[in-house]
Amino acid sequence: MTTSTDESSASPFDAPRVDRAAAFSAGIAKIPRRTVYIGFAVMAAVALLGVLGEKFFSDEGLNPVPPKPQPVVVATIPPNIPQLDAPLHAFMGLVPLAAKPAPAIALVNQYGRVVTFPRERNKVIVLTFFNSSCNDICPVLASEISQADKDLGTKARRVVFLTINTDPLQTAISRTVPAVSRTVLDHVGNWYLLSAPLPLLNQVWCSYGVSINVSRTTHIVAHNDLMYFIGATGRLRYRAVPYSNETPSGIYSLPPANIARWGTGIAFYAGQLIPSRP
Repeated sequence: MTTSTDESSASPFDAPRVDRAAAFSAGIAKIPRRTVYIGFAVMAAVALLGVLGEKFFSDEGLNPVPPKPQPVVVATIPPNIPQLDAPLHAFMGLVPLAAKPAPAIALVNQYGRVVTFPRERNKVIVLTFFNSSCNDICPVLASEISQADKDLGTKARRVVFLTINTDPLQTAISRTVPAVSRTVLDHVGNWYLLSAPLPLLNQVWCSYGVSINVSRTTHIVAHNDLMYFIGATGRLRYRAVPYSNETPSGIYSLPPANIARWGTGIAFYAGQLIPSRP
């Protein structure tokens, strides 16, 4: 039995039949030229409006013009508020040592004479480290050593200041190297700059915990900063940690008040180690 179905009984979701072969043979319908021209015109108008809008909103602050620099106001502390200063030993990073014998050295000073240690008794030694080229903490330490020598007064004859060169690229020294000729230390009669061939210098650095690094590209020398106080019997008594401020261009400095306090501290702790009897 066959039942006929008319259009009124078809589901509304039934898609109409399409002749696919005829559709493909007809190809893609061409877009009228007028429609193309209208589309280009609309896009040009949108682009123009975008440019004008960017200009308008840029002036309104979406892309603001950088403001003019304002004067810097430096905050000052009212004079009635007391200032807190660290104790001298903390200021210097000073720690007592176990009074072990100081590692021996045999180096040449800026006058070409060999300095061996320990050799002289009844002399207190303040041992420091910086580059003979004076491109590190050298200017700061030089001022502090000079200040300490002045603060010691007549006791300065019982103290010797020794500085070991930390520049592996310039181990030869004389009175013309910057650490001597460009600092005030050339006028301190009990200060000596010491150096030697690199293998011997390296042994001394290792003995006193000084680490040296040289950049392979810039050849800049970097090292840690240490200061030792060695008693008149040749034993290590104190270790301090000198410091300074470094600018991006490599200039080392410290406020004059800090340099003066360092000088006072060096003189104080060195003076404590001077024997009561000559």
